[in-house]
Amino acid sequence: MAMAIEAIMKELNFDRYDRNARLRPALFTILPMLVLVAIWYPKIWSLFGALASLLVTCGVTFLLAQLARQRGRRLEDRWKSAIGRSHSAKLLSYDDPTLPAATKARYHAYLSSHGVVLPTVQQERRDAAKAHDQYLSAVIWLLEHTRQNASKSLLLDENIAYGFRRNLRGLKPFALIILAVALAADVALVWWGGWTSPKLETGVVLGGGLALVALIWIFYITKPFVEDASLAYGQRLLAQCELTGATAYAQVLSGS
Repeated sequence: MAMAIEAIMKELNFDRYDRNARLRPALFTILPMLVLVAIWYPKIWSLFGALASLLVTCGVTFLLAQLARQRGRRLEDRWKSAIGRSHSAKLLSYDDPTLPAATKARYHAYLSSHGVVLPTVQQERRDAAKAHDQYLSAVIWLLEHTRQNASKSLLLDENIAYGFRRNLRGLKPFALIILAVALAADVALVWWGGWTSPKLETGVVLGGGLALVALIWIFYITKPFVEDASLAYGQRLLAQCELTGATAYAQVLSGS
């Protein structure tokens, strides 16, 4: 099975982010059905290698990756400042306690030294919505200016981790439906095979495995699961300011 999935990966011209943050969540979502077929119908599964190329040709895998992306972005829209760029922007707020005040001041100084307009404490408290928009604009600016060196600073790794978790959580409703169908099919096949079936033990183990995966989806693939990765990514992104932030901060303090 792993070889067949790797065959799909090699056929695609996806970059590292697409493969790990978009395609893998989609494949993980449909994995229960793939396992079910592999165990109960191995002869059919042996044809999957050839089918994989056909699926790639037809664009099915690309569609899966786009579905994962679309569901993840919809999740960001629904959760607003809890995850994603808005979450990173929130970290720049004077009232947000996540970052130390001195660290945040250096980030502000660095961004301001590059022409990014940020609100003062008074302006933020007077109009929080406008201030958030300014912070969001700063995050977008920082994203564009750190994209080229993202892989060297581990920013890409954090972005992939966040994208994977976000898209995985976005696909959760589909995953639970697929798991329910796969589990029901496994139970039915065990029942129809009878207690003397040579695949009885395998079917029971598979059913237990599917139930365990369902519990993981229900209790682990949750909002805090995504928020944790979003925070790590936001902190890593803003830490890019430290490259020249100390110099800019010193200039601000000296009044030059």
